[in-house]
Amino acid sequence: MQRDIINEISSTLLDPANLTSFCTSLKEEFNYTAEDSRSLIYQVTKQINAKLFPSITALELTVTEECNLECTYCFEKDMTGRKKMSLKVAQAAIDLLFDYSQEEEDLYITYFGGEPLLNFPLIKSITEYVEKKEELSRKRVEFSMTSNGVLLNESMAEYLARHKIKVLLSIDGSKLSHNLCRVDKKGRGTFERSIKGLEILKKFQPWIGVRMTVVPNNVQRLFDDVIELHNLGINQFIICHVTGIKWSKEDIESFGLQMRRIAHWYREKSSQDLRISVLDEEDDGLSFFGCRAARNSISVSVDGEISPCSKILSLNNKRLLYKLGDVEYGLINVLNRAELISCSKLRSACNALQIAESFRGGCFAANYEDNGNIFQPSIQDHIFSLQYRSIS
Repeated sequence: MQRDIINEISSTLLDPANLTSFCTSLKEEFNYTAEDSRSLIYQVTKQINAKLFPSITALELTVTEECNLECTYCFEKDMTGRKKMSLKVAQAAIDLLFDYSQEEEDLYITYFGGEPLLNFPLIKSITEYVEKKEELSRKRVEFSMTSNGVLLNESMAEYLARHKIKVLLSIDGSKLSHNLCRVDKKGRGTFERSIKGLEILKKFQPWIGVRMTVVPNNVQRLFDDVIELHNLGINQFIICHVTGIKWSKEDIESFGLQMRRIAHWYREKSSQDLRISVLDEEDDGLSFFGCRAARNSISVSVDGEISPCSKILSLNNKRLLYKLGDVEYGLINVLNRAELISCSKLRSACNALQIAESFRGGCFAANYEDNGNIFQPSIQDHIFSLQYRSIS
């Protein structure tokens, strides 16, 4: 029954001609303005999503496509440009998050890019817009931002700290490891500039996290890189292997070995000023396939289109894969959302490969990068998952 409802809604809402025809009939029969029609569709769509799906509690805002670096492994390299999100689009995205969160009180907003600091004026405007909405509701918003840190100055750092915007810096390790891939437009390494940003940020935010992207060429230095960054004042590590490239069996095994060394050091250290996310995560009992994309988290492009997540958005930002809707009408693509949440195709594919017991299907974007299909599991991602599970 639910599937029939979803298909009926989808056939009505997803065809632009149907939307245009519907708006025309509203104008002719009820004298609705264009804004009246948009508001009606938005409200009906919101109610349908509330009946069928979980609440949306997390939002990634792509405040700019522009970036000051040219990292060789960047999953967004095909979408970078000069576009920046407007205040109108950003406010509409925030309104949508509050609307689609239903009764949930804890919300999460991540400023994303490109390099988000290139649109810092918008970050300030939206932060203060959200703070005013918090005062009028029972909701609490936690802000975060992913940045390469190169553009950070004391004025920015002070503002970010004062408004409790947590910054996750993209630093891959020591100078040698970091400069392998994280280069500027002229091909120059950016380690010293990122560390300068770290030092500025540390003055205002004592707790600093980094996202380390591991590639085959630096995997054997991973343990040493973590130690060096911790000595530089890093408190939290999010360690991720790069996707979209072919890893050798030896390099994957090396990754596992390095992670086990890190786990041993971490548990021996047992420090209050240190967190390594992957080692603190508890097994959730494989409660659902796929991930949180489209389930309770969405990503909004600079133009206001809604994608399941920033990585899927980056795969093709000209024609979104599994587009969910836009900030004007809401999450009108209920069929796409239903498929992403149920993951029936992904579950079937994992069952066929006899990996469903140990693998929830991995990352949609990584699946697409490897297979051209977000519902066909990446075997390489599965092998990496076994390495993560072997950490003890």
